[in-house]
Amino acid sequence: MDLQALKKVSELDVFSLMVFKIIYETGFANIAAKELSVSAPKISRCLTSLRIIFNDELFFRRQQGLKPTPLAERLYQPICQLCDMLSQIERVAADKTNLQKHSVLNIAVSPSIITSVAVALSLCPRNTIGKVKLHSWQADTEELIYNGDLDFGIGFETQDTHGLEAHPIGSATSLCVVGHTQHAFWDVAEPIKLEDIIQYSIVYLRCRGFNNRIDPLELYCQTEGLLLEDIECVKKLEDWYWHLLTMDSLALTICHEGSFAQQIPQLRVERLPDSEFDRLNSVMPMPNYCLIERAEHYRRYSAEVKQMIIDITRALLV
Repeated sequence: MDLQALKKVSELDVFSLMVFKIIYETGFANIAAKELSVSAPKISRCLTSLRIIFNDELFFRRQQGLKPTPLAERLYQPICQLCDMLSQIERVAADKTNLQKHSVLNIAVSPSIITSVAVALSLCPRNTIGKVKLHSWQADTEELIYNGDLDFGIGFETQDTHGLEAHPIGSATSLCVVGHTQHAFWDVAEPIKLEDIIQYSIVYLRCRGFNNRIDPLELYCQTEGLLLEDIECVKKLEDWYWHLLTMDSLALTICHEGSFAQQIPQLRVERLPDSEFDRLNSVMPMPNYCLIERAEHYRRYSAEVKQMIIDITRALLV
């Protein structure tokens, strides 16, 4: 063991390592001061300390900024690795503190089933699951889960789960048609046919990871060469309801969500026949819902709570 080298390493502090890393990557000490929210003299003192410890200039001043010496070039990768390890230690320590203080479970849920999940969770005893705050799935939800701002999410298998773990739950096995009680559609002959639905204005709720590019009904019409003149996408669940109530439109949704729409006196809900569901499903299969979470050592909830959420969601899809 090189005792002299060990002595040098023992004299290093985390802040100075961060200063080295930022100066190396940007070439400017003032950027390091700005990113670390400290004064320029403090950055200068850290750089002087590093130069003494390593007995090397580390950075030469040039017109384009500070340029690393050969030793600094060799030190960069191990210092980056050390900074990453220290950041991980910090996150674990922070998560442990948050776990002790954490009393609310934050879950992101696809807007296609968020009402059903909320109602199902409201029926669970508080002493088994505690308080749960639901968040509608957004464009940055995966990042929020990864960073620990959300505990986990119930989304689709097609979500960008880089760095996250996904556990399959299931897919919807039926759909229903929703429209105003006075809508002319309800006067058509039964059974309900997709060809009858597309004769009217259609609204659908965009769900990231599923129909954010094209809706199954729209794709079905393109595949079958059918004319769909009026279809509109909304991003929020409340906009979906308002569209149904005031724009004389029809919509398809999973049956559990439809049961809540039916509680609004002005809306009517009817199940789509299985044969029609199969036709729609054949061109664009209903997506598989997944529970999406961070690695196990970052989780602030028990395996029992996680399984309870999976079981609740699975029951809603049947």
